[in-house]
Amino acid sequence: MEIFKIQDLTYYYPRKEEAALKEIDLSIKEGEFIVLLGKSGSGKSTLGRVFNKIVPEFYGGKIKGNLDSKVNVGMVFQDPEKQLVMDKVEREIAFGLENIGTEYDKMRKKVMETLSFLNIWEIRDKKTYELSGGQKQKVAIGATLSMGYKFLVLDEPTSQLDPVTAEEILHILKRLNEELGYTIVLIEQRIDRCFHLADRVLFMEEGRLVFDGEPEEFVGWNYKNEKNFSPSIADYFIRKGNSAIPLTIKDGRKELRKGLPFKDEVKGKLEHDKSEEAICMKKIHFTYENGKKALNGLNLRVFKGEVLGVMGENGGGKSTLLKNIAGLLKPHRGKLTVNGGVGYLSQNPNDYLFNDTVYDELKYTLDQKGITDLSIIERTLKDLDILKYKDKNPRDLSGGEKQRVALACILVMEPEILVLDEPTRGLDRELKDKLGEIILDFKGKGKTILLVTHDVEFVGKFCDRVTLIFDGSIGQVGSKYDILSDGIYYTTQMNKLFRGYVDNIITLEDALSVKSEYLKEGAI
Repeated sequence: MEIFKIQDLTYYYPRKEEAALKEIDLSIKEGEFIVLLGKSGSGKSTLGRVFNKIVPEFYGGKIKGNLDSKVNVGMVFQDPEKQLVMDKVEREIAFGLENIGTEYDKMRKKVMETLSFLNIWEIRDKKTYELSGGQKQKVAIGATLSMGYKFLVLDEPTSQLDPVTAEEILHILKRLNEELGYTIVLIEQRIDRCFHLADRVLFMEEGRLVFDGEPEEFVGWNYKNEKNFSPSIADYFIRKGNSAIPLTIKDGRKELRKGLPFKDEVKGKLEHDKSEEAICMKKIHFTYENGKKALNGLNLRVFKGEVLGVMGENGGGKSTLLKNIAGLLKPHRGKLTVNGGVGYLSQNPNDYLFNDTVYDELKYTLDQKGITDLSIIERTLKDLDILKYKDKNPRDLSGGEKQRVALACILVMEPEILVLDEPTRGLDRELKDKLGEIILDFKGKGKTILLVTHDVEFVGKFCDRVTLIFDGSIGQVGSKYDILSDGIYYTTQMNKLFRGYVDNIITLEDALSVKSEYLKEGAI
């Protein structure tokens, strides 16, 4: 049954000459699970806002075309902080219900069910502003679920979540879709996480809907048109010229067993020059004013000229670690040594955006540092593919574009130590690769990069070493081949695919380098 239809829809944001959406035709049936893909700034979030009519009713602007909806639509936004209005978690979940006059007993039941369903019961009494980014995202999802909407639009809901929590959220969406008949539109950049859930894939480009079809069709279309949006498993088999293109690890391993690879080892473990320390942390303790212990005797050494990826659970102390290194927080106990100037990018790009144009944002940074060579501004904007926005107000950009502007504000300083908190958030795969190349260029200049991320694929491709942080202390630290091999959550798609067949496969490039031989007897 059709529950939502868009016909020939074109939309302009206020004071914008170019349409954000162009001639969109789209029909959605009840119970579909739709994954909406596209590059940063392609119009995905704007289309998502059309479903619950905040475009144009809240944002204003000009719109033409027809919109027919038979259901109410709930939306979870890209930035959870924009969605949270109450000071406590339980009150946030109940807020919408209170506003529509829900009876107390019914409201209490819905709130309790939502807290339990999302596994956030233990934080129900916590202040929302004290939560980690991932916890805020879960609360925002909970506030939407409690309202009882049967059609949900989620704009990158896992972008701030650790792999464990992200899998949990996606499993919840799968259950809502399969067991309760919810209609789901999921906007995502990390395709490997969600592609297998889709009944249907939509792809946007420059405000237009250029693909609408089944996942299997999309994989072939994506490769033919060089869009770089296929899941890693499908990408590998397409590049190997395989006739069958699996979409899941399970189906991919079945294909491998037919005789493509080979018991082998493709890479030795990376060793880094440990002659000079950039950062040294010994028995670092840090406790927030509310009594929460964020760092608990943490020991960590970061070496000059390396890229260190920091991963771990939400609320485990990763961001607190970076803030101590950047000097925004001071350890309560322990010894911290930082050898060189630090450039720090926080989790929220809006912290850096207060000038009228993108160019002025970067110039302000250089002015504060007394740097007179302004030619670096355009070079940096070009490297991050945002030169075309240099005269635009940064607050008018998409989430991924704001992230790149904030990053540019740090990169123009060319610090000795670059500290990045979730730098890949909101970036498509092509932009992540460009960011990775910038990071490697910094590394080539002898600079040190420390980045917190939940993007395992990015870490596998661009980091030298990885450390896992749990409950404020280091769980493990070592080369990416040590840390990302044989894991359950903290591992890459290629490692899952080749596990037990070929050792030390982390990236797609590793996998493609394997020579095609038959599996040795007993390899499985």
